[in-house]
Amino acid sequence: MKKKLSSLLLLTGIVSVGHAQTYINNQTTLQPSSNFYISGTAQSNTLKTTAGTSATGTAHFHMFTGDGNTPANLRWTQGFIGAEGASNAGADFRLFRYSNTGAFLGTGLAIERATGNVIVNNLTAANGSKIQGTGTTANASYLQFMQSDNTTRDGFVGLGSTTNKDVYLASDNGNVNLVPKAGGGILQVASAQVQNTTGTFLMSNTTSNNISFNAVGLAGPSFTTRSIGSKVILWNSALNATTSGWDIGMENSHMWFGIPGALNTQGFKFYGGTTQIGRIDGMGATDWEGQGRFKGWYTANGTGPAAEIGMSGGRASFIGFDRTPGSTKYLPVLLVGGTTANNQKTLIITDVGVGIGTYTPQSELSVKGTITAQRVKVTQAGWADYVFHQSYQLPSLAEVERYVRSNQHLEGIPSAAEVEKEGIDVGEMNKKLLAKVEELTLYLIEQNKKITALEEWKKQQEKLPVHP
Repeated sequence: MKKKLSSLLLLTGIVSVGHAQTYINNQTTLQPSSNFYISGTAQSNTLKTTAGTSATGTAHFHMFTGDGNTPANLRWTQGFIGAEGASNAGADFRLFRYSNTGAFLGTGLAIERATGNVIVNNLTAANGSKIQGTGTTANASYLQFMQSDNTTRDGFVGLGSTTNKDVYLASDNGNVNLVPKAGGGILQVASAQVQNTTGTFLMSNTTSNNISFNAVGLAGPSFTTRSIGSKVILWNSALNATTSGWDIGMENSHMWFGIPGALNTQGFKFYGGTTQIGRIDGMGATDWEGQGRFKGWYTANGTGPAAEIGMSGGRASFIGFDRTPGSTKYLPVLLVGGTTANNQKTLIITDVGVGIGTYTPQSELSVKGTITAQRVKVTQAGWADYVFHQSYQLPSLAEVERYVRSNQHLEGIPSAAEVEKEGIDVGEMNKKLLAKVEELTLYLIEQNKKITALEEWKKQQEKLPVHP
């Protein structure tokens, strides 16, 4: 009798100490409304719930952290939401969340019955997680972003097509915004290349837009591989053993711009609109339109001979200078001008002096050619007034005659041969010529005295009586 009864009745457990045992009949038809409470493990081949669904949601399973009769212990509820309608709408699965006090927090997991779409409040993918494609020709495997009508797609993440194995993050009708967390989040792209084949990169921060590079190393341009100092590659061509690239980079204490070779056919151009206003070629030659201005003076780091322009001591200066360490020195400066190669004129400044029309000045100013001026002023220390001093020994005319007959030039005046070889000092020559003029003046004064005396003697003689 006991064995037969156990096949008809299911012992469900003791509600609590002091409660009597209750039984639920084992039958295949719908069980009448009843409640049961067990403290052990329930086991069944099939567990059916019949609570139904509603627009606001109907719970089918409640999960508590303690006594199920205490509402504050409620943590999770499984159930249905939405009234059923056409096209399999409604009775969608929900997993609801509750706080430590049993207050409703929101939906943790939602599965739409009609579409199979899964909605997770905050999804963290586990190792090995995958998205299995639908097999359509439009998108082989993708995660879609749909509007509430479950028909209009706004974008997707996935493969472009069954033949295109690139992974896309695409928007159907707007922009794609990747927004790191507030306060300095980082968007990391771990790839050998980032390509943009359809447009430009726009930095649109309202206060400051920056592209930053990690301080991975400093070095000048290299050849067969990109330099560790290369930061921006402007022309992605292969390097070889003799040329660097079209790059921008950094080396110690300097930023550099690189071109493939030291050639005058390559270089840098500067434009104002579409007009070229400046150029620097690969040999360092420069060409600029318009006017220029330099302030200060270049004194550091440069080595070797160079023409330098700058401001020094309040003066605009153009000098030639060799800044080779240990042998710094000034260099000659040459200015050349003319209309043809045959009529060019030169001005050179050397350590001897300034040469006009000659590359080898022999004094502070050497001119090969004619000097035309309205006025020439020569400063001279000392003058020929000493000739008029009483102590001056004026040579006699007989002495002058003897010297001229012997030397064919005046004493103290250079000969024709000396002038042809050495030239003359204009100031000194004027002084000597003035001395000769002053000597001539003294001679004339002396001669005038003698003539006056003779005329007086003649008058006296004419007054004497004439004897027959």
